[in-house]
Amino acid sequence: MPLYAREHAHACPDFLPHRLRPRALCAAALLAILLSAVHAQSPTTEVADPQRAAPLPVWSVPAPPAAAPDLPTSIDEAVRRWQAANRAVAEFPRGHIDLLRWEQQQAPAAKTAPNHAALTWAEVWQAVQRQHSDRLLSPRATAMERMQAQRQWLALQRQAQQAWVQASTQHALLGLQQERVHAASTAHALGERMAQLGHWSRARLIPLQQSLAQEQALAIAAQWQVRQATETLASLMGLWQADAVHALPQRLPLALDVPTTVIAPANAEGEAIRQRPELGWQREATERALRSVPSTQWAAWAQERDAALQAAPADVPPQWPQSALRGDHALEKALSAQADVQRDSAALRRQVRLAWDRLQATQALDQLQQRAVPLAQAAEAETLLRYNGMLQSTWEVIDAARARLGAQANAITARQDHWMAHIDWLSLMAGGDIEPPSELAAGQNGATNSAAKGH
Repeated sequence: MPLYAREHAHACPDFLPHRLRPRALCAAALLAILLSAVHAQSPTTEVADPQRAAPLPVWSVPAPPAAAPDLPTSIDEAVRRWQAANRAVAEFPRGHIDLLRWEQQQAPAAKTAPNHAALTWAEVWQAVQRQHSDRLLSPRATAMERMQAQRQWLALQRQAQQAWVQASTQHALLGLQQERVHAASTAHALGERMAQLGHWSRARLIPLQQSLAQEQALAIAAQWQVRQATETLASLMGLWQADAVHALPQRLPLALDVPTTVIAPANAEGEAIRQRPELGWQREATERALRSVPSTQWAAWAQERDAALQAAPADVPPQWPQSALRGDHALEKALSAQADVQRDSAALRRQVRLAWDRLQATQALDQLQQRAVPLAQAAEAETLLRYNGMLQSTWEVIDAARARLGAQANAITARQDHWMAHIDWLSLMAGGDIEPPSELAAGQNGATNSAAKGH
């Protein structure tokens, strides 16, 4: 069994004995693992003990399908296969789809994971705070130290909340990708049946084999994304035991709620500046430096500046002419301070505008992508009804399922974008730092058409 299937096939972690795997005990075991790892009261150095070890999982590659279908060797054999297939399909009201599903149900049923209470952001932040309690501020801290500590705490909060959102999103996307693997497997099994009956050539089956391999590869990549996001979140929470880290995804929410609606202050740019005392100190120091230069010096400097700009070629930096102003240190200090405060304040104002625009854009995209999900579900239901009436083919049913999965994936990534923008906006307005905005992930999970068509 491939790793991405094995990870979700057990109701309990593999490290628990089989006799301890009833549903209630598994839920309690997972909760106990996380709580014991996060809520330890006494600091220890157990994490550095080389005797504490856990086996690393082995990532297995899904077995490839047969290189060539088992084609009939004679006309009589082809007829017998065709008759046997028709008798089998006739026992199921919806034909090949029901037959394939029945065959898949004959395999040993995988255990479903129990419904645990989702790990909330409040629980995550509580664990993160405990893990970083070494950052507690001293009562004798200076104003500068308090400002720096506030900035670091906001950065930690932003990092942890975004890690929680990303881990939850990747976990949900992995589940959808596994459904896409199932749809590709169904299409491949049907195509292989058509080839075995002699209805298809190998050329028509190969695209389905390629599609199955591609979906399996994407599932492996999705599993890696879950691992990476989980390790990031676990590190921030102080989880280092392999058992606790591997159990963490089972507590992540599969669907994030809509972020609370944010109303921008009337003067959002000014509020962001007020939340940064260093800009106020910088402004006061700059104003003192500007006042230390006489107005006559400023007038003379303005004339020399304009003359230098006019004399310099377009592709050559202007040069300050030889004059007494070049040795005026008060003037040079004032010019440098004014340029710094201009650059820093303008950059913050630009950040505020971009962060707000990104929040508005992601909120709108989130709403639109959520609307698309019930439409895709309705289209899939209509396609199935038309298939039952023999008005549409099996391949169109599979395509409708893929389209529905694509819509759900787009809705999940749009909700992630919305959360990321929401977190950035709150952090920025509280005085924290954020990275430059990145590309939006929503809309990049569109479904692909099936590789082959036909009844």
